[in-house]
Amino acid sequence: MIYLWFSLVVVVCYLIGNINFARILARCFKKEDITTKGSGNPGTMNMLRNYGIGYAALTLLLEALKSGIPSIVCGYIFASQGLFEVAFFTAGVSVVLGHNFPVFYKFKGGKAIACTAGMFLFSPLWYVGLIMFVLCCVFLYFVDFGFVASLIFVTSLSLAWVIRLAILQPTLWWVSVILIAFNLFFCYFMNRSNIIRLCKGTENHTNFKQKVDKLFGKKEKIVEMEQPPEKEIVVEDDGQTEASETEIIVEDKEDGKAE
Repeated sequence: MIYLWFSLVVVVCYLIGNINFARILARCFKKEDITTKGSGNPGTMNMLRNYGIGYAALTLLLEALKSGIPSIVCGYIFASQGLFEVAFFTAGVSVVLGHNFPVFYKFKGGKAIACTAGMFLFSPLWYVGLIMFVLCCVFLYFVDFGFVASLIFVTSLSLAWVIRLAILQPTLWWVSVILIAFNLFFCYFMNRSNIIRLCKGTENHTNFKQKVDKLFGKKEKIVEMEQPPEKEIVVEDDGQTEASETEIIVEDKEDGKAE
């Protein structure tokens, strides 16, 4: 019976993973298809490149909730049977697979870094995930390669969880380790083109630093003092000649003729 319930978890979470918020947000707010913009990837980094930090942050949040909530819910459903970790990662990895290979989009999905981040941020090691998230944002600010920061985050949290499972050894802990390793493999596999471009020196930058500076930096506006326009003296010629104060007095050349 337990296998039937886990099968249901896999199917339901896979279908939840088919929901792609990058596509939805781009379509609703920009009237565009995100897969035709930038790298063509319907994910957080491509939203950052094309629409800025606001849309990227909203995409990241929604994708994290998409994987985090089903993971934690399934974990607690099976916790009474000592299968919290197994159920947690079964649900999370199923959402990731649904995001990577969505049946509703002809199996053309994203790279599921945001989904994986959500899975780890909703886990009992959420505080480690939060610290690594901040550190990776700082790393991205200075290095400006989005996929590198993403893979550092995913790898570090995967290793942290493997260590935790190896120490505590809960029920079927090795199944959780296999699921984590499987998920990590797919994160690298989906970013293989980025890795190749980085080795060739042709990887695109996210311009994260410029976007952050533009969003939070002080915008200095140079205000030029406008001088009032010089008044122009318009002389209307009415046909009458007026003598000025410095009028030259022309003496009568015939001054010898006195009247």
